[in-house]
Amino acid sequence: MKKWFESFLKKIEAANKKNFGSERMDCCDLNSKDTSSAKKDSDQKQQVSS
Repeated sequence: MKKWFESFLKKIEAANKKNFGSERMDCCDLNSKDTSSAKKDSDQKQQVSS
């Protein structure tokens, strides 16, 4: 069970590095990235509906 859990944590670590890079996980940085991509998505939806 211990080896399974360690393997599970390593997979999560690899996925986080792939998604967020190796920089520090700062809430302000994460929110600004999410907000900018969400704004782009909403802008694109508005253009399509026009």
